[in-house]
Amino acid sequence: MPEEEVRYVEYSKHDAQAGEDGAEKTLTVSIEDSADGAAIVILSGELDLGTVPRMEGALLEQLEQRPAVLVDLSGLSFIDSSGIAALIEAKRGADGIPLGFLVGPGSQVDRVFGIAGIGDTLRLFSDRQVAMTALAPRGGD
Repeated sequence: MPEEEVRYVEYSKHDAQAGEDGAEKTLTVSIEDSADGAAIVILSGELDLGTVPRMEGALLEQLEQRPAVLVDLSGLSFIDSSGIAALIEAKRGADGIPLGFLVGPGSQVDRVFGIAGIGDTLRLFSDRQVAMTALAPRGGD
């Protein structure tokens, strides 16, 4: 079986806004295309009430166009309840498209998901290759 080729495509979006404490809050959204046509939506920074709208458009676009989508959350330093709600809403709107979420073990996102019991709701992975294999579109076996 040939090794899966992953190449960067689409766009990278970096937005910043000041939070209540005056500190800049950022979210970077990048899209990678895998050899089988699946998308990897990579989020870096903070996913919260102020940055969720920036993620939603890119994620929903990929769900409409791709046979499978992996959302890589391993670059997030922070997620709040509005970020979690947006991810759950994306799962509900996936309409049968395989959708998974890559979480860095021991990260803030992993801890929050554990406390909130998100593993029962979202399909979580800690290894990108395992996730891509599990989400891969199935041929006519």
